[in-house]
Amino acid sequence: MTQVAKPGAWTRVKARMLRKMSIGGGEALHHARLMILPTPFGLFWAVLVILLLLLGINYENSLAHGLSFWLFAVAVVSIFRSWRNLAGVRVQLIADGEAFAGNTLRVMVRLTGRARSHAIDVRLGEARQRLEIHDGEGSAPLELAAFQRGQFSLPTLTLESRWPLGLVRLWAWVAIDTPVLVYPRPELPSTPQGSRRTLEQIEQGDFAGLRRYVPGDAPAHIAWKHWGRSGELVTKRFETPARPSLWLDYEACRGDMEQRLSELTARVLAAEGAQATYGLRLPGQTLAIASGGAHRRRVLEALTLFGGEHRLPWSAQLAASEAAERASASRPLSQEGSA
Repeated sequence: MTQVAKPGAWTRVKARMLRKMSIGGGEALHHARLMILPTPFGLFWAVLVILLLLLGINYENSLAHGLSFWLFAVAVVSIFRSWRNLAGVRVQLIADGEAFAGNTLRVMVRLTGRARSHAIDVRLGEARQRLEIHDGEGSAPLELAAFQRGQFSLPTLTLESRWPLGLVRLWAWVAIDTPVLVYPRPELPSTPQGSRRTLEQIEQGDFAGLRRYVPGDAPAHIAWKHWGRSGELVTKRFETPARPSLWLDYEACRGDMEQRLSELTARVLAAEGAQATYGLRLPGQTLAIASGGAHRRRVLEALTLFGGEHRLPWSAQLAASEAAERASASRPLSQEGSA
């Protein structure tokens, strides 16, 4: 797993400010946590109002006076409407499906609040989405690129709005405390060495006799010894349909730790697809043979947290991405040098 560099002074100051000014997921956004700054267009609007006011005073022009007061009133109403647009909004993030290294983490962001809110920009890391709240609720998916397995804290979510006229920018930070898991990349080795022990079959059901062979029967269920003695092709019959039971063994895999975990993850998905029961053997941890969605989650979680159970910041994913890009960039150079 990629090592995370120690943050600099500015990063620490920014993180402290985020902790102080952000709200928690599910909390209503109140005015003390809403930050506001004029946009470039808002600054132009303010300069225009001042110039019109000075023009009206200098030339005693009632039209310039009236226009400046009208533009000022529009700006005040716009700022109030912008504040009302975000005030009271609640944010929830819900994991949408599973995330594997090398793929994307998909989360569903759900906003609840007033009956109607407009043009709310939601930003989570590099992911951005614009939401509208209709009938008190609005939702949209966000996707984050995941490059490394482990348990991670999501980055701070930012709510932003410039509605209705774009004169001011209002934003707020929402801290998400719920950790997310990124499972190892499912990848089988290029050579099948060790796969026999990795997927060791230990159970095939209760034998109940023989029956005449029917085209389409599985070759593994054909009684080959009986065929060698009598020349008659028959199939083994079981009281219940055969359901293989497998042990997924860390020591039976080849390669470094990440390669072994990737292979075991691929084996888990393959066993689930074959509707097999399976168990997991890791150094210092064994999960008994079972099946079902809960068992699948336990096995994948054990593979994800193996070798480091502490929570990492989401910036570790960016570090892993940069390391992968450097490795891919240096690979062609090394190949050219060897050529």
